[in-house]
Amino acid sequence: MTAARRRSPLTIRGRVGGGTASLKPERVLPLAPFRHPHRDLHRQAYNLPELLTMAPKRGSNGEEKSNGSKKSSRKILITAGEGQTGRLIIDLLANDDDYVNKYDELTALVFSEQAKSVLDEYNSVKTIIYDPKDEEMLVKSMSQVDTCLLIPPARKDKAKITRTLLEAAKKAQTVQNLVLLSSAGADYAERDAQPRLREFIDLEALAMQPKGDPSTGDAGHSPCVIRAGFYAENLLLYSKQAQGEGRLPLPIGEGHKFAPVALGDVAQLAAYVVTSEGPHGLADDVRSQVIVATGPQLTAGPELAVAASQALGTKMEFESIDEATAKKILSSEQGEEVDEAEREYLLEYYALVRAGRANYTATTAMLAFFGHRGQEPAEFFQTYSAEFKPKKRRKAEGASAGGTHETGNTGTRVSTRGAAAQAKADASAAAADDVDMEAEEKGAVPDKGRRTVTKGL
Repeated sequence: MTAARRRSPLTIRGRVGGGTASLKPERVLPLAPFRHPHRDLHRQAYNLPELLTMAPKRGSNGEEKSNGSKKSSRKILITAGEGQTGRLIIDLLANDDDYVNKYDELTALVFSEQAKSVLDEYNSVKTIIYDPKDEEMLVKSMSQVDTCLLIPPARKDKAKITRTLLEAAKKAQTVQNLVLLSSAGADYAERDAQPRLREFIDLEALAMQPKGDPSTGDAGHSPCVIRAGFYAENLLLYSKQAQGEGRLPLPIGEGHKFAPVALGDVAQLAAYVVTSEGPHGLADDVRSQVIVATGPQLTAGPELAVAASQALGTKMEFESIDEATAKKILSSEQGEEVDEAEREYLLEYYALVRAGRANYTATTAMLAFFGHRGQEPAEFFQTYSAEFKPKKRRKAEGASAGGTHETGNTGTRVSTRGAAAQAKADASAAAADDVDMEAEEKGAVPDKGRRTVTKGL
């Protein structure tokens, strides 16, 4: 294992390698478990070149800079390339010294012309638009690659799309290395109770099937399934409650535990797998493997709040809510851009947690490939401190004891006749005086190393 492989895990925003960086993603797509969430945070155009803080990997002409190693002839296709997960993996492959010479061509499959523009900044990345009615195009696209990272898109018809792409790969007979991004917990889900989770087991079976079918040629001869755990970024859906009320409302009960995984860790793992090489396609340490990847710490809701409090330097409390309340939050403005199928997925995963079927961690792969277990909960909250940290209210000056209230230097006086009038006045004054605590903490947070905040591993 090289020293480079032992660097800190990639995060969406925060520590990367030896420094800090900011990512302004366009959107977060709940991967399979994933996956996730806060679309408002991710609606802005991605600024992924800022994500990696290592030396630039491209020249001014857009050509990749060599790190001295022999370039691989591998041709890789990544589906759902415009999504948060796909985009992050593409950026790693295009810009990271560990990966730039481990493939010859990189192609992204996207689902619209608009989505195609998301990847325009990558001069070396080819893009194709998915058209379910053009089977010939899909088969032709598959025939030009030998490796496919199949990421089910965050939409209601993801199972149908994934099946269509797998069929195209089998007909092309050239996609030797077939990697499917699946969901941890799918094997514990019940088909009737958690259908969105369970459908990943069906997709895994389809992905593995070509290996035993000689009629498909080289397709799927070297498969791998990555079951990614519940994305920690899903917690961003509750940043409104965290900032406004200092609480994390989750429908998981007081004592039930799970191990959220950082999206950046999943991206690193996927990039490692698709660029690994062995005598039969993928490297022997990943070929034909079902790799489960969760976060490093098993945590209950109250313990998650403790981790947030420690990372943010302010009191954060956990609130156990019922499923009806969870549905209401996901159906509100906070979750308006989350696909209905992904809302169902999230609720199913929460139900899995409440049933005690998520009480495990799986960090073996991260330890073997990168030398660390992944991002700890406290590091996650520190990375997203701007989205979680409660806003401090500055008490308005000039409030008189005689029943009037002044705000700032406006000279505005509001009669306090009636409790409703006073409450309205207080609310207006408080809103006007909100001060974002992030402004008080500009500058990089020193890296104090990894540590486990709560017990329960």
